[in-house]
Amino acid sequence: MKRVASRILMLAALSLSGVFAAHAAYAEDAAVAAPTDEQLAVSVKQALDAEPELKALELKVSSKKGEVTIEGLMTEDQQMFKAGQVAEKVPGVKFVINKMEQKS
Repeated sequence: MKRVASRILMLAALSLSGVFAAHAAYAEDAAVAAPTDEQLAVSVKQALDAEPELKALELKVSSKKGEVTIEGLMTEDQQMFKAGQVAEKVPGVKFVINKMEQKS
């Protein structure tokens, strides 16, 4: 009987330690700081430049508190739409302000 009770206690202790370890790992992930405005702008620029059609436009990207602004000239309306889609997929982006203009 004592062996059964000690095994149950050991299993309970191991289970709880697993829960605490999982919680600690989650807390570490949550504690990772959000990217700075500069880091976010660089990440968005890299994502845009990964698309050959958008890289050719030489877009300018800035960020303030997770709000990313894209500026530059486009040759087709679809490029503006695509740039917005690419930017909003970058982790840390809260909002995209697209100031691209039609090239004359």
